[in-house]
Amino acid sequence: MKTTMERLENSRVRLTVECDAEALEEAIQGAYRRVAKRITIPGFRKGRAPRKLIELNYGPEVFFEDAVDILFPKAYKQALDETGIQAVDQPDVDIEEIDLGTGVTFKIEVDVYPEVELGTYFGLEAEKEKVNVTEEDVDRILRDYQNRSAELIVVDSRTDVQEGDYAIIDFAGYIDGEPFSGGAAQDHMLQVGSGQFIPGFEEQLVGMNVGETKDVVVTFPEDYHAEHLAGKEATFKVTIKELKERIVAELDDDFAKDISESASTLAELREEIRKNLEEEAERRTTVALENKLLDKIGENSKIELPQSMVRHQAEHLVDDFFMNMLYQGISRERYLEITNQTEEQLVTQFEGEAARRLRNDLILEAVAKAEGIEVSDDEVAAEIDRRVAENEGREEEARKYFESQKESLRLMLERQKTIEAIVEHAQITEVEAGAEPEQEDVPQDNE
Repeated sequence: MKTTMERLENSRVRLTVECDAEALEEAIQGAYRRVAKRITIPGFRKGRAPRKLIELNYGPEVFFEDAVDILFPKAYKQALDETGIQAVDQPDVDIEEIDLGTGVTFKIEVDVYPEVELGTYFGLEAEKEKVNVTEEDVDRILRDYQNRSAELIVVDSRTDVQEGDYAIIDFAGYIDGEPFSGGAAQDHMLQVGSGQFIPGFEEQLVGMNVGETKDVVVTFPEDYHAEHLAGKEATFKVTIKELKERIVAELDDDFAKDISESASTLAELREEIRKNLEEEAERRTTVALENKLLDKIGENSKIELPQSMVRHQAEHLVDDFFMNMLYQGISRERYLEITNQTEEQLVTQFEGEAARRLRNDLILEAVAKAEGIEVSDDEVAAEIDRRVAENEGREEEARKYFESQKESLRLMLERQKTIEAIVEHAQITEVEAGAEPEQEDVPQDNE
């Protein structure tokens, strides 16, 4: 067998694989055993007809399709081994020639794992935002804690609806005296003044009393999402059944004890919040810095991504996206309906992010190889121990799972050590958050 290779654009290659007549004959022998079981020759049971007789009745070409099915996988594997390329997608195959006297020639095009020509990766200049947590930031989190721990209690000191009340209402809507779909509900809780209902509805509830029924007349907006209701006047018969108000806890030491397992005073809770915000901000600014450095390396390196790799990565990102949507109670089908998109359009939208992630992974892999960065078995074991410890009560199950993911963890740790090395060798300038980034010349060669 003879193999020649031609490199095309975007990490794609063309292989020409020539299999001689002897290899083709061997494949045809196997094909004969298959074909003989499928055809009928008078005087012979299926599978028993001689090859010569089958060829006489159907021509020698009757074996070619099965022979190619037998021969191609072996020829393709040998071609990959000889050239040392790593295919990342299914090949496109054409049979250029097939002849009993000379053999068969395959023309194969396939996307391959990209080669990376690294530019400068150490000593790059980049800006990192300073971490600055203010008292206002801490107050914002405290207010969020207050809101999440607030309780709704029945109002018994008055009966009139006020702005901000949570009213339990029954309502039924009519247009031209006729009820319409989706226009009625019972025991619906509405925060008056929240803007949840169409303009004018909530304002007319203010001043009503518990037990009172009133006609509320409104007009649906011209751009209302339900086209059959847009711009139409509707009358809602509304009954106030109950009022509730939101009670927010006082910010004191007791509140701190309820919220935190470690803080016993409000001051300690504030300090705990500050520390958490600083750690979160540090992680965020570090990731932003790492992405800046990887972008710069990508700009002065040569990487040709095959479209199939980008496509597969984009499909994975879309699957992850829909999984997150499902956690929020929105199915794949419902999301596509709401956004009026097809899944194909969504995959296309994700291709830019997919290419960026692939490029970064390839850069880190190439830098790790260039710098001899490796991860030891002890480091992998330590990472497994750390992750198992985070799964209290499920240690045995967690260890079994993470032990099965050793190589993925090793790769993750290698990427982590590599980006840390890139950051360590970078020239970093700290800037205030929101500062305009400086324009820098990016070096083109790694000297």
